[in-house]
Amino acid sequence: MRSFPIYASILGALLCLAPATGSAQGWDAATKAASWAKQDKDDSFTFYDAPGRALHTWVRDGGLLGTLPLGKLDGEPDRWVIDPRNAAWVAHGTTLTHLDRTGRSLGSERLPAPVGDICWDAVGMILSYRTPEPYLEKRDFRNAEVIWSFGAKPTRKEGSTPQNRRPLTLDDSGNILMADGNALNLSILDANTGHKIGETALLFQGAPPPSLEGDTLSRGPLAVWVGKGVILAALKASQIPAVQRGTFQGLVLARLDLPHNGLEFLPTGLDDSHILVGILDSDAVFVNPKGGLMLVKIK
Repeated sequence: MRSFPIYASILGALLCLAPATGSAQGWDAATKAASWAKQDKDDSFTFYDAPGRALHTWVRDGGLLGTLPLGKLDGEPDRWVIDPRNAAWVAHGTTLTHLDRTGRSLGSERLPAPVGDICWDAVGMILSYRTPEPYLEKRDFRNAEVIWSFGAKPTRKEGSTPQNRRPLTLDDSGNILMADGNALNLSILDANTGHKIGETALLFQGAPPPSLEGDTLSRGPLAVWVGKGVILAALKASQIPAVQRGTFQGLVLARLDLPHNGLEFLPTGLDDSHILVGILDSDAVFVNPKGGLMLVKIK
């Protein structure tokens, strides 16, 4: 992995993300986004609009790129991805539904557990399930067939046990990075085979990173700073060990500098209801669940 000189800091000012002129077309993420999303390679985001029961794909420099209605979907979506044909795969409960660009159902697949997070490459989607122990599947975009699985497939008897959410992202090399439980180090999996190929070896002030505290079953999202070798992990201040917490409040970013094995904690000035969805240029992008996007400058 290529090494880059990076100096971490967060500026105090929070900037509202201005919509592109003339491209709102009735829905604009800058003021209306209120859901989870994950940044795609073209820097677009697909948000769920609960009042309108639709998925909106939006990009900062182009505004609204497309809308896919979910009116006939059973229940609320948990995670989703727009595939190369501009159709959607939507995980809801223990079902994965394939919808064409008009919202017409193309079929559904039964899943072994609820989906905690999802990422994707050109071949398919990687599903991280909410299970007691890590369990991932990569499924083909064409028919949702399982290409590989990682971990022990859950059984029905595990339904009442704690269900961990393990966030995922792809690094600059196309490998899968997975956060799990109270560990700040990330597992590294080969996206082509599902084999675990290692873990990050982070150091915090010259020592192995501390374990997180409190509720770590529902870990916050990961975001990759493309070309920098840096991963941002969203944390609640209450999850940071008291000895390192200091004056941190609300939402905090763990800045994982993989080329240098470095770890820092960075304030955002946001409360912990905000959702990290990606990085644009040198700004971390967050959704306010009350509606709209916020930027936090990073270096």
